Amino acid sequence: MADWFVRQEGSPDAVAVPDAVAVAEGLRDGNWLPTDEVKGPADASWRSIEDHPTFAEVAADVEPPKPEVDDAQLDMNPLIDVCLVLLIFFILTITYASLERSIDIPPGNPDQQGPGQVDFKDIRDQVFVVTARMEADGDADKVVVRLEKNVVPIEKLGEEMKKLIQATGRRQMVLYVDKPVPWGVFTAILDAAKGNGVTNVMRTNSIGP
Repeated sequence: MADWFVRQEGSPDAVAVPDAVAVAEGLRDGNWLPTDEVKGPADASWRSIEDHPTFAEVAADVEPPKPEVDDAQLDMNPLIDVCLVLLIFFILTITYASLERSIDIPPGNPDQQGPGQVDFKDIRDQVFVVTARMEADGDADKVVVRLEKNVVPIEKLGEEMKKLIQATGRRQMVLYVDKPVPWGVFTAILDAAKGNGVTNVMRTNSIGP
């Protein structure tokens, strides 16, 4: 006659087991779960196997069942990791490119006292002038870019610079930029010069009106 009974948690159907050893072996073999209920000859009520003092140690050694993996569900974590790495790479690349453009610009003469001055009498036939100033426009200031004395939209600066170079043969540029002018305008001017094969960029801290 069986002395032990095992059933699924909350189930009215129980399985008769000859002794406690058989219950423990069934737990190790995966026939029972630690949460299944057991009742022995000395027990007044059902209790879970993992809470029963006879099987608590055995239940602690049993590995919990591995969750089922849904093959139809994609794991997005590796994709997110790759995107973050690419984002950092692009940010560093863009930052380095901007820094490289600024380094390429020749600095003003360190021995020169006060604002730098360009003597146009000596080099006027070799250079063209580009200026970027903050000028009043109603209640606010806006950036005004001039190629020589002509106002040029920044998006058309490369095209107009090309026409000027072809017409005059001048491939050196004198550049004046107000301090408040946004960095993006500054780099756009340098890009236009580089795209048109300008051989030298001379920055000046002061230029005529």
